[in-house]
Amino acid sequence: MEEKDCQKKSLEEIFRSPTFAPIFKPNPKYCLDGLANLTPYISYKDILKNKISIRGCPIGCGNNYDSGQRDIIVEYKSLDELVDDGWCLD
Repeated sequence: MEEKDCQKKSLEEIFRSPTFAPIFKPNPKYCLDGLANLTPYISYKDILKNKISIRGCPIGCGNNYDSGQRDIIVEYKSLDELVDDGWCLD
């Protein structure tokens, strides 16, 4: 199975039965300059609202991810768009 297919299946499962905020590996397209020191993730609250928004949390914040306090790096209309744009779960 192709890597993109594996990523999409994993993300579909996370959205189907959300239990945590998934963290992503840095995407070279977006993790530049001021965003380079952020950990990319989708907040649990966004998943519950079926929103696909990659947010950035300062490195070292532990598990303290909160939807309302973190800037959105990029938003997508589908999981296919997110995976095709190069994001990979960490």
